[in-house]
Amino acid sequence: MSLLSGIIYICIEFGEIMAGNSKDIIESLIAKFHAISDLCKSLEEENGSLKDRLAQCGQDMQALQQRYDELEKRYNNLKLSRSITAQEGSSVAETKARFARLVREIDKCISLLNE
Repeated sequence: MSLLSGIIYICIEFGEIMAGNSKDIIESLIAKFHAISDLCKSLEEENGSLKDRLAQCGQDMQALQQRYDELEKRYNNLKLSRSITAQEGSSVAETKARFARLVREIDKCISLLNE
């Protein structure tokens, strides 16, 4: 076997090995691409689900904040009512009657101003 034929033989054998390896490499890359693509789709679905959950939590928080504000307002009104009642030593019914009289007096004043 001459030197030239030996070199050609090595080149042909190396080419066959590289051709075989490139097929394996391409198949491996394709498999990895599909795995990454599937993972990306999975993460996009999870992201969408988490966005929906975040929006729902935001709505829940807003509803709870409104309820809290309403209860706080009622509590402050009750506290004010109790403090007025306690200061004067009168009952709740007496305090309500006094407020009703005050409201009637205010209404009379408003009607006089409108004339």
